Amino acid sequence: MKEYPRTAYAYYVTFILLFAYSVSFIDRQILSLLVDPIKADLNINDTQMSLLHGFAFAIFYSTLGILLGRVADRSNRRNVIIVGVLVWSLATASGGLAIGFFTLFLARIFVGAGEAGLSPSAYSLICDYFPQTKRARALSIYSLGVYVGSALAFIVGGMVVALVKGTTSWQSVLFLVSAPGFVVALLMFTVKEPPRQTEVIQSTDFRYFKIHKNIYFPMILGYSTISVVTLGLMAWVPALFIRTWGWTPRDVGLTYGTILLVCGLPGMMLSGLIADFLVAKGRADGAFIASIAGSALLIPATFALHFANTEYATWVALAFITFFLGFPIALAPAVYQTVTPNVLRGQVISIYLLANTLIGMSAGPTAVAAISNYVLHDETKVKLSLSIVCLTASILGVVFLFLSTGPYRKLMKKLAAAHQS
Repeated sequence: MKEYPRTAYAYYVTFILLFAYSVSFIDRQILSLLVDPIKADLNINDTQMSLLHGFAFAIFYSTLGILLGRVADRSNRRNVIIVGVLVWSLATASGGLAIGFFTLFLARIFVGAGEAGLSPSAYSLICDYFPQTKRARALSIYSLGVYVGSALAFIVGGMVVALVKGTTSWQSVLFLVSAPGFVVALLMFTVKEPPRQTEVIQSTDFRYFKIHKNIYFPMILGYSTISVVTLGLMAWVPALFIRTWGWTPRDVGLTYGTILLVCGLPGMMLSGLIADFLVAKGRADGAFIASIAGSALLIPATFALHFANTEYATWVALAFITFFLGFPIALAPAVYQTVTPNVLRGQVISIYLLANTLIGMSAGPTAVAAISNYVLHDETKVKLSLSIVCLTASILGVVFLFLSTGPYRKLMKKLAAAHQS
């Protein structure tokens, strides 16, 4: 019988990690509300802005993540997180000192470098704090940071943008949003590094991923393609309402942030509850089943976005998209961890984040901007660009996930038999 840390303390750690993840998304997403002020001040276009929001962050977030995933599998994961938090917080603040496109680009690179160490270590820690029957729920709590952090970035960021006036308003916002990161670093010192749990899968060789490539390859492609929807929306929804219907950054931030909280969080929590219920009923692939179901429902939701002709209809479509996105966002890590050896978990998450970054973070914001700039030749048609990108990504993501279903279930049956023997 494996011994895990006390449940109360395990959840305490999970909520600290949730706080860290939320703060990381505030620093990551805050540029969405600062698009027009930054463009005007630095004299850049939409495509350059998308590079600041996506590609600049992605460079080190993706490449350094593989190295930090290996570090997380072999060293103190808490300390990896502390160093990362300090790096990205300082980098966010330094963005407020940028005097041009390239200096802000450099600051965003270091934001990505710092955040690269968080999730591989956090997911690995949570799996050593909870048994498998409670793991999906705990991992979904951590994943709430995607919506909590983004919502706070929109709500608080919108209010700050409205309050801070003058030509340096966007710089002041970056200074202010960097502050919570230093609180996170202090809280992480209260987290204990748990013993690593032994698992049925004992492989420590990176070739394990190659052996099971028919599971990992389409699965990673599927979840990463779906992330194009998440990151494309978060990058361009504010600009959509500001340009199309004349909303202020404060009003957009408050409305979209509220939707992320009211619709996104229930979607994530419900997905974790469904997954754990299915596992308790003997379906070891419960997390995978629930995540595919939510992903499939994204297709009609993103299709509806195209036909939403008013601002309020658009918000309704975004609400449904946000709810169903919660399923794959919350459950993807649990799906990976279930079929991955303990000593490879940080690495598989880093590979997942690498693909998410290269496909989702780079393609999501940039594809929308590129269609507006070079296909439609009209930056005010960002809604049409968003609907095209989101619907295409939803369909492709579900197709890729279905390709991994058979091999995934076969491996899960093998592991279940090994547990019983």
